Amino acid sequence: MNVTSLIGHQPPVTRCLILTSVLLMVLCSLDVISPFTLYLNWQLIIYELQLWRLVTCFLFFGNFSLQFCWNTYVLVFYCSSLEEIAFHRKSADFLWMLVCGAGMLLVLTYFFGNTYFVSGAMIDLMTYIWGRRNSAARMQVFFFNFRAPYLPWVLAWISLLMGGSVQDHLMGIAVGHTYYFFEDVYPLLPTSKGFKVFRTPRLLKLVCNQSD
Repeated sequence: MNVTSLIGHQPPVTRCLILTSVLLMVLCSLDVISPFTLYLNWQLIIYELQLWRLVTCFLFFGNFSLQFCWNTYVLVFYCSSLEEIAFHRKSADFLWMLVCGAGMLLVLTYFFGNTYFVSGAMIDLMTYIWGRRNSAARMQVFFFNFRAPYLPWVLAWISLLMGGSVQDHLMGIAVGHTYYFFEDVYPLLPTSKGFKVFRTPRLLKLVCNQSD
């Protein structure tokens, strides 16, 4: 299977994430655009209204490198699985999960972070939820064999070996746990009365052609 067909077989939201990250990597590698126009800079966002930075900071994984290939691998094989299985025929719910997660990560970076790109933290968020929703699965990454809930921790450790930031991974895992608790645990408690904090807006479901 070639690269084009591999990407073409991904579910829609994951496919857009992969294509956008690859496009940004190519444009930056060719010096068509600069990474300095993509990173998270609150001064430029607030005072010069460079609002695109709120999005591009999640989509840029760096120039072509081992770390870029690794993050793309995780998107292709784990995040696509999350959308395709746990969110089967619910792309609007998956997209809303990413939007809510991105919002929480932006709040954390505003108050606590020196983070310029939050793409790695977003991957940790997705792998955390994937692991929780596939808790009985056994995983193997390189020489490591472990249960699925430990996946984001293993991936974070591998990323650290490649020069990633501890803070980014901890933020992604914390936000992933927050989403998982309020989406999968809290609604089952008697006191919740079935209330969901991260309920997907009906308009987004209509746009994504998702039925209830």
